[in-house]
Amino acid sequence: MSKINTVAIIGGGVSGLSAGGLLSQKGMRVKLFEANDKLGGCCANTDIDGYTFHDGALYLAFPGILEHVFERLGLDRSSLLPLRKIIAAQTTTLPDGTVLSFGNGLDVTIRRKGGANEGQLKKELDSMLKKWEPVRRLFADDILRHPFSWSQLIAKGWRHLPKFRGSVASEINNLFSDGAVRSAMSGVMLFSGMPPQKTPVLSILGLVAMLTEGFYLPEGGMGKIPEALSRALINNGGEIFLNSKADKIIIRNGRVHGLKVDGQGLVEVDAVISTASGMTTFSSLLNDEDIPNSMRRKVQSAPLSHKALVIQLGLSNLVDVRSHSNSILPMMDDQYKVFMPDEDDVKWPVYTMPTVTMPELAPHGGSIIEVFPPIQQNMPADDWDTQKKERMAISAVKALSRIHDLDIAVKRVIGPKDFQDRMHLYKGAVYGLSPTADLRAYFPHCSPISGLFQAGQTTYPGYGVSSAAMSGILAAETVMRTEKM
Repeated sequence: MSKINTVAIIGGGVSGLSAGGLLSQKGMRVKLFEANDKLGGCCANTDIDGYTFHDGALYLAFPGILEHVFERLGLDRSSLLPLRKIIAAQTTTLPDGTVLSFGNGLDVTIRRKGGANEGQLKKELDSMLKKWEPVRRLFADDILRHPFSWSQLIAKGWRHLPKFRGSVASEINNLFSDGAVRSAMSGVMLFSGMPPQKTPVLSILGLVAMLTEGFYLPEGGMGKIPEALSRALINNGGEIFLNSKADKIIIRNGRVHGLKVDGQGLVEVDAVISTASGMTTFSSLLNDEDIPNSMRRKVQSAPLSHKALVIQLGLSNLVDVRSHSNSILPMMDDQYKVFMPDEDDVKWPVYTMPTVTMPELAPHGGSIIEVFPPIQQNMPADDWDTQKKERMAISAVKALSRIHDLDIAVKRVIGPKDFQDRMHLYKGAVYGLSPTADLRAYFPHCSPISGLFQAGQTTYPGYGVSSAAMSGILAAETVMRTEKM
């Protein structure tokens, strides 16, 4: 292919900013086009009347991977992005009255009538980490820093492959003897959108990461991450265009010719990195005749993740909550009920309170609660109108009001249609591909079309801010390797 001098990047989230920062560092001309009026995508902040709300991403996991991204971009993460550890991670309340709290690291406490055998719990936690911490290190320090391949995983992690069989439920049953402990442990992983019986066992690495590395919030909220990453692109002369929606990738003679951008017309470039989902890239961003059959089939068969509804409340009062994340859950065997929607009553409230970790996200004396009620997954994102969202919000607030005193100053509701239209998530699926997706469902960084590359979470196993940023680095490296061929 011809020499690549100018690269257009579709999307100003963390993957697009990482890709653009690395390419501009290597001397390429980079033009990044973001449809919204701010950078970050789902990893952004929205300020309303003194309350700083997150637009999607709730916390930073696997900070070592993000540290590696900053190093690759020549950025000093500690000065550009100070992080605050979430030292009161999660509290789970169970039907029998047991309350299990995760503090800092292995500080796990159980409160219930008759007491608890915390010595046994300590032994079982140590046993879990002995088994799974080497796997977490393998993925965080090696596997997830390269384009994923089974051959690489087998070569470097063959000793661990027998551990990858089964579900979170089966593994939790093997690791812990106490039913309440099992339920609280599996509850940590309900963010996947699936009950523990259907969640792949590798999702347990999220629990292991919480107990070892910990979870973090950037000072000022999650939106500070894209703000910091943008420095590499800006410092190296890259251009960022906000309110600039990419309408079509133009293909001529089988290769990328340019990008049609709303308000700018045709922007001629040598290559395009799309950080939209692979499903979006190989459907609406290309003319039908330009879509390779292999990619068309991949789009049609893509197993999507769950959709989500988020109700964010800015409160004038402080709430007596000790943990960043909080949940009232059934026992593990019944946790499928958490995902059963009921417009009239949220029976199993799951909510976060970021002001436990970072009080300054709210005005003095105030707090923020974010609640995630279950919704109908078979309902198209387009059907989530204002009235539908408001009915669910009323139900969620009623459920929270049974637990806490709420003096609501600001309310914000983000539904599947908002995630689809404003955050540009394909059909409102919050993770793009399902956590159960086979590796063959992922989209390659280097597409079958010359000059078209893909970044973002549909190119890369795992989900979260760190992995999304790393996918941008991998896509940029793919561009550079291709340019040298």
